[in-house]
Amino acid sequence: MTDDEELAELKEKTNKGARVDEETLDEMALFRSRVHEVLEEIDGGERQKTVSVWDGPLAAFMAALEDTEDLEAVGTALQRKIGTDEDPDALERSEVLRLALRLGFNEAAPEYLNAAREAVHEHNTPDL
Repeated sequence: MTDDEELAELKEKTNKGARVDEETLDEMALFRSRVHEVLEEIDGGERQKTVSVWDGPLAAFMAALEDTEDLEAVGTALQRKIGTDEDPDALERSEVLRLALRLGFNEAAPEYLNAAREAVHEHNTPDL
C-alpha cells in the first residue's frame, strides 16, 4: 500500500469516527432533552416519580435483606462502589434499590446516565 493509499484510508476511518461521534452526541442531546421534558411533567404532576419493578425473585431478595438486617450492609457496599458520600443511616429499601439501579446503569450505559445527570442539573439550575 502506498503512502497516499494509507493516508486516504486513515482519513476515511477518521471521518467515519467523527460521524459516529456526532450521531452519539445528537442522540444524547435528544435523550437529555427528553429527560428534561419528563422532569417538567413530574414537577407539574402529570407523571409519577415512582419507579416500580415486577420481579418476584428480586422482591424476595429485598425482603430477605430487610428480614436479616443485611440491607444496610448491601446499601453501604453500593455506596462505596458508586463513590457517594450520602448518609448511610438513610439506607432504606427505596434508597438501596435507587443505588443499585444507578450502579447498573452506570456500568451498562454510562452515556445515558451522564446525559440524564446533565438534564437534572440543567433542570435544577435553569438560570445558570
